Amino acid sequence: MNDLESAEKISIDIKKLERNLKQVGDINFEGKEKEVYDRAVDYMNDSKYYLEKKKDMRTAFGCIEYSHGLLDALRMIHGLI
Repeated sequence: MNDLESAEKISIDIKKLERNLKQVGDINFEGKEKEVYDRAVDYMNDSKYYLEKKKDMRTAFGCIEYSHGLLDALRMIHGLI
């Protein structure tokens, strides 16, 4: 396992994603945007599961990074980044 996949790094990424989710909390996503938002939340929850329950850092890292990408796309569409 490399440093990017450490439990500490993944935990920091999860907290960052949770802050970013709050940033879009007032947006009423509809249609495909809602599906993307829901998928980002699902991947975040998957990351927590793999980190905490399975101790599978590689999968937890992949899930949280994918979640960041989905959420960043929505934030870009709505002019937040």
